[in-house]
Amino acid sequence: MKNKVIILISEAMAGILLLLFFFWRLYFQPILKTDGSERLMGTGMLWLAASCILLMVLIGLQAYFYLFRPYRNRIETLEKAAEESEQAEHIRREFVANVSHELKTPLTSISGFIETLQAGAAEDPEIRSRFIDIIAIETSRLKRLIEDLLVLSDIENKRESEDREFNVNEAIERTVEILKPIAEEKEICILQELDKDMHLSGSVDRFRQMMLNLIENAIKYSYKGQKIWVRALKKDGEIEVSVRDEGIGIAPEHHQRLFERFYRVDKSRSKKVGGTGLGLSIVKHIAVLFGASLRVESQVGQGATFYVTFHSRK
Repeated sequence: MKNKVIILISEAMAGILLLLFFFWRLYFQPILKTDGSERLMGTGMLWLAASCILLMVLIGLQAYFYLFRPYRNRIETLEKAAEESEQAEHIRREFVANVSHELKTPLTSISGFIETLQAGAAEDPEIRSRFIDIIAIETSRLKRLIEDLLVLSDIENKRESEDREFNVNEAIERTVEILKPIAEEKEICILQELDKDMHLSGSVDRFRQMMLNLIENAIKYSYKGQKIWVRALKKDGEIEVSVRDEGIGIAPEHHQRLFERFYRVDKSRSKKVGGTGLGLSIVKHIAVLFGASLRVESQVGQGATFYVTFHSRK
């Protein structure tokens, strides 16, 4: 910027000196008439005025392109950076507040029951057994929350265990096998529809984590005896993976915020089914890692379908 200012001032000074020379040459320097007498060139003022206008236009253009426009662009960049920084700080504060609340809730519960047991409730076998069961549930909830936070941290910091081509069908089938016992407890049937010979490049562990979260989410919000469909289909050179359930469904006004951290459509129900509030946020981050697009279709009482479309990489 400093060099540009020096260049602009130098050009302006050179232009002024050039104008003074022309002003002297065309207006003040006498010229000889044909009869030998001297006279001044009166038309020099016209040339001087035209030259001044041209010079000012050129200086103005130089000032705009070298000074004002870069300065304006820099101000806009700084304003944008400040706005993004403020937004990031707001997200950070909100995230810390949510994490603190989510960690505090099970810890407070565990601490309270332990104190009650230590105060003498442990002498009653029935109370002791019930309290220990609750402590185990809260401990499991705390463990899941910490695990999800670690997964989210790894994804955001792009710490990958592997990055290679993998078979989509095998990854989905393995994930479904892991979740079958949980589904069978609610008598939920998981159906699969998978095209043959589908491969993706990336972390197979991240892909399985995404599918695990989507299918587990479908199980949580489905009723006893319902079905879940897991599909992976080829469409116009792309791979579309979807998980559909017949559960409670989601109102359209919640669709945009579903993938935010700790966002819950129904807090009381989410607490009852044991969600951490991070599952769909992890799905969104993994989809971004793969360069995939993510969308949801759902209505209240009509179930929900989550689509992840993996675009072809050229």
